[in-house]
Amino acid sequence: MDNNFIAKLQTEQYLIGSFDAYLNTTKSLIKVNSNISDEEVNIIIENMPTIYRAAITDKNGQYIGYIGLFNVDGKNSITSIRFETSKNLKQKDKNEILNEFKKYLLKSLNITDIEEFIYKTNNLTEIEKKEIIPRYNVIIPNKLLIPGISKETLEKFSKNYSIPKLHMPFTIKSSNKIIGIIGLSNLIWPNKRANLNIFLDKSLGGDISNELSGYIIDDYINYVHESNVHNITISVNSSNQNMIDILNNTNMNYYGQIPFSAINGESIESNLMFQHIPNMKKENNIIPDDKSIPFSLLDTEKKELSKQIELNNGFKLVSPKLFEDLNIDLNQILEDHIKALQNRQGFTIPLGNDKYILQKGNKNYGIYKTLMNYNYIILNESNKYYGYISILRNNANKKNAEIEIAINPRFTHQGLGRMVINRVYEELFSIGYASVTSAVFEFNNPSLKLHEKVAELNGIRLDAYYINGKLWNMNFYSKTNDLIKDKLNSKQI
Repeated sequence: MDNNFIAKLQTEQYLIGSFDAYLNTTKSLIKVNSNISDEEVNIIIENMPTIYRAAITDKNGQYIGYIGLFNVDGKNSITSIRFETSKNLKQKDKNEILNEFKKYLLKSLNITDIEEFIYKTNNLTEIEKKEIIPRYNVIIPNKLLIPGISKETLEKFSKNYSIPKLHMPFTIKSSNKIIGIIGLSNLIWPNKRANLNIFLDKSLGGDISNELSGYIIDDYINYVHESNVHNITISVNSSNQNMIDILNNTNMNYYGQIPFSAINGESIESNLMFQHIPNMKKENNIIPDDKSIPFSLLDTEKKELSKQIELNNGFKLVSPKLFEDLNIDLNQILEDHIKALQNRQGFTIPLGNDKYILQKGNKNYGIYKTLMNYNYIILNESNKYYGYISILRNNANKKNAEIEIAINPRFTHQGLGRMVINRVYEELFSIGYASVTSAVFEFNNPSLKLHEKVAELNGIRLDAYYINGKLWNMNFYSKTNDLIKDKLNSKQI
């Protein structure tokens, strides 16, 4: 067996895992089975997204073939499957591999329908097609919402806003003039969720709330839901009263705030979060008063995170970039990390986020690259791997961090998570962060219990994560820099 092969799924006779471990062998198999050129083989490989393909071996490590997806349509939960082997499999074995892979698709990717199935060996080609009607061309009835955004309109709004790539974009019109654009970003089809983006004509100032009626946004929300996006959310600076007034006149509901995560001139303030799911009833949104703080309050002499942090009981946090200098065996750390990842029921990262069959990779790809980009690996005095903690993203010019912590499930219930996260809070605050946030999924009981002890619950995003056939809530927890709390309590801000 190739040392880079990592089994993810298994049947009675076979293992399903890392595709790249047998990339060249797979290319040879495709070439022999289809009698095609190297160029045509590469086209087939390229048409199977890296995150949706896997090699197959028997229990002795003998390569027998691969299975992968093509024509993936996350919007409609549809895909096609290509399955090739080096020998004719018994129908029972073939069905077991296929069914195990389909279960993975449903649980991890929310893929429910197979439009086309191709099975090939050197002397056999089976093609099964299923007629599926995709949910395209949903009609939006509102005449003030014009599908698409012209180049001229996009250029105009880009002068005042940093506009991401938008899905399902529309131009908003009122009184025969363009007053805004609307669309989705961070669209994750398997989880049926996305962020709503609304960019308004700044020249209209306070009049924009009169021009943009709430029902226009509600019509767009209904269109999005009919297009199979279940949860949509939008974040608004707490000082943006125009947008808050507009959203309060829609069916979206306020559900919480991330403290000190948005920029307002030379100050930092909260992001207010609104959401909608199908059939959600409008509630009386009570938005708490918010405080802003000047950037200067958080100035520190220390500008960068420490590369190594000593903890109690011999534990330490070490940047992977120090491994070579400290003679830490990266390959062993990598192996232990992968073993922890494979125990998804116990590990912090949920299965639904594992949208690929585990790839060990090399310095430019895969888990290796991910591991090397983490801020800290948790090690004991013998440099044994215990987990990691890392910044997923920064907001408000590095004044708010969203972090992720994962403890190897073999070493939970030892108080390690609490010790690690509290120390990292201290480290982030020491270089001027105002707040630190974590998104914790409802099914992740160990992480929920940890964050309930060390942070404050800021809001719950409903039905925001698909795993094991169900949509689960996403809980947001934050810790605020004590310096800010002290200033607020003494009313010096």
